[in-house]
Amino acid sequence: MTPSEYERLMAEQWPTGRFGRPGVDQPRTATSSTDTPEQQAARRAALSEAQHGWRLPDQRSQRNRERTAERKRAARPRHLRIVPNPADTEAA
Repeated sequence: MTPSEYERLMAEQWPTGRFGRPGVDQPRTATSSTDTPEQQAARRAALSEAQHGWRLPDQRSQRNRERTAERKRAARPRHLRIVPNPADTEAA
């Protein structure tokens, strides 16, 4: 890379991620909702139907999940095992 290529490269503006937008953010104006009250009511009904019967997990199911995860960890084969040296004559 020649010095003039390096200078030209360094003279370019660093990408800002704005894709041609102005450098300063203008305050955004709140847009009003164009949904009708009927559409809003339909969405609320769909949401309440989806939430029907849903509940937070209780303590018992949480413990069961933890036990299952612990069993899975214990069932995994170990990569390294400590094997006592049969020639070791010193007591630990």
